[in-house]
Formats: sequence, structure tokens, C-alpha cells
Amino acid sequence: MTLLSWSEQYLIGNELIDAEHEELFRLINDFHSRWLNAHDRQDIARVFNQLVVYAEMHFRHEETVMEAAGYPRLAEHQQIHASMIDTIFDLHKSLMEESPQLEMKTMKFVKSWLVEHILETDYLFRDFLARHEKSAEADAH
Repeated sequence: MTLLSWSEQYLIGNELIDAEHEELFRLINDFHSRWLNAHDRQDIARVFNQLVVYAEMHFRHEETVMEAAGYPRLAEHQQIHASMIDTIFDLHKSLMEESPQLEMKTMKFVKSWLVEHILETDYLFRDFLARHEKSAEADAH
């Protein structure tokens, strides 16, 4: 069962970021499927760990792209990423120790984390990129 469906509405306008967002959707759906079907904490934790590692890598890439573009809200975005990683690590640690209610809490966080982060904070960068590109095109003419 698919938890999240990727669509073009999530595109930011940078190939790397967009490809990584799409992969995050895939990893979240894999995590969700295993959670629904297996309820094997070790398997769930392993897939969640893959998601955490990939998310950290993605955040580093995203921040590098933002820095290269001169994004003025980079520091704020980095703080949001750091907070999200802290929450993810706390959930991962607790996932092995707690009840199925924690698994549901984890699932809700993972779903809202990706969609809300893209639709709120990453869209600010998308809009900046679009303005930045138009400005560069105007300067070229």
C-alpha cells in the first residue's frame, strides 16, 4: 500500500533535489509497507535507518545547492534540518524499545515530515530559485 504518491507538484526545480525527494518518497513507502506487513521491529528499524541515512545525505546536498545559489534563508533551513534529524534519531532509538503506538507516531511523523517540509520550507527555496534564474536570464540579455 502506498502511503505517499510522488507527483510533479513536489518539484523544486533542481534535478538533484527533485530526484532525492522522489527517492525519499520511495523509502517512506517501503518503510510503511514493511510496517504494515511485517511488524518485525528489526526489519522496520533497518528500513528506517536507511531512510535516516538517506535523509541526512539529502539534507547535506540540499544545503550545498542552497549555499551555491546564495539562498538567504540557508541558516534557517539548516536549523529545520537539524531539528528534523534530531526527531528522526529519537524516533529511531525509541522504535526498538516502545509499543506499536510509537510505530504509528513514527509513521505519522515520517509522512508529515516529507510532505510538509517540501510544501513549506523547500517551496520557499523553489521560489527563490525561480526568481534567481529569471534574474540571471535578464542579466544575460
